[in-house]
Amino acid sequence: MNSHSDDPDRGNKLLSDFLVLRWAVAVLGSKSNSNWWPCDFLSEHGLAATEYNFQRSAFAAAVTSTAAAARLHHDEKIGKARVGHLFRFTFAMERAIHQILQTKSQEFSMKKPMAAIEELAEGEIDSPEGPVQVGKLDDIFTRQGLIELARHYHSAFRSGRVILPYFGALSR
Repeated sequence: MNSHSDDPDRGNKLLSDFLVLRWAVAVLGSKSNSNWWPCDFLSEHGLAATEYNFQRSAFAAAVTSTAAAARLHHDEKIGKARVGHLFRFTFAMERAIHQILQTKSQEFSMKKPMAAIEELAEGEIDSPEGPVQVGKLDDIFTRQGLIELARHYHSAFRSGRVILPYFGALSR
């Protein structure tokens, strides 16, 4: 992970914030909301069904399953070669986020997805529709990378457009 910081608490906060953004976008992009991906594991009925099969980890299973659908959607539109996006991180980042998800599931019940994105965005932008490169791949796991992702997703859900921010190997 490239958190540009030696402070473990700061790195954990950044990981937690990426997880919050991933969850919020997963909820808002789901079938019953914006219909970007064809699943509803994070809806009330979806969570109830998931709980039947994963009694101790229903929320984590629902987020993980929805993230997999979101990853496919993003990969179809952006591609997979030399890019990263909110649903395609390095293996180490994915593992760290999954560990946090296992321990902080209860905290999400108090959050509203759009409000969570607004808070992380730290401001508004008007982004064009479709895939949008927001930085270099090396900058994906930074506070500014998180802010760029949040701003673009906020623009998407506020305007009703499909906007897919990503980081590429080359400068934009």
